[in-house]
Amino acid sequence: MKKLTGLITIIFTLISVGCASNYVAEEQYSGYLSDYSLLKQEQTSSGGMTLRWISEKLSAEDYHSVIFDRTVLYPEPKPTKQVSEALLVQFSRSIDNALNTAARGAYNVVAQPGEGVLRIRPAITGVEHSSEAMTAIDILPVAMIFNLGKAATGTTDQDVEVFLEVAVTDSLTGELLAAVVRKGQGAQLENNEEQLSMTHLKEMVQNWQQDAADIFTRLSR
Repeated sequence: MKKLTGLITIIFTLISVGCASNYVAEEQYSGYLSDYSLLKQEQTSSGGMTLRWISEKLSAEDYHSVIFDRTVLYPEPKPTKQVSEALLVQFSRSIDNALNTAARGAYNVVAQPGEGVLRIRPAITGVEHSSEAMTAIDILPVAMIFNLGKAATGTTDQDVEVFLEVAVTDSLTGELLAAVVRKGQGAQLENNEEQLSMTHLKEMVQNWQQDAADIFTRLSR
């Protein structure tokens, strides 16, 4: 019985840790979105958690197309010794490509606002970083994006977590119709000297694309 109780405790602990690792707390909101009050926690198709709100007005009968704004870094970031300006540009473009790919097949992707067109406005809004085996976690605005912490020895593994916020509005009226806030986990850096690359972020972007495709498909039906 003790072994069974211990096993159940471990399982519930793992579930709780998994959910918490994807949860975005209220104090981590960037201010990019105009309204966070309607967000609710939901499971994503890739297995993570997200905060999401979708208006009842967003229906397949009323909206048939989407227009994408370029992914912004909010507020404007500064490159660091571990993250080049080129990487920041490459990363934001990868989000653009992922969202465009996710929408195709479910919606027409267009270049101009119009009747029945949704505007998608994504932003990378911050990074949470911590060193493995350390309890302190620093929340950074994206102005200090990927300034990935400094363990005393410089050799401690470093976790990378990126925050994404997306506003979906009517392209003509600007009315907010959906909002998303979520956190993605990149691959660890080995120390405070290793350069961050798209290799560390590739799986996270793929998960975001999968989840976006699932939502676009559901909304288009």
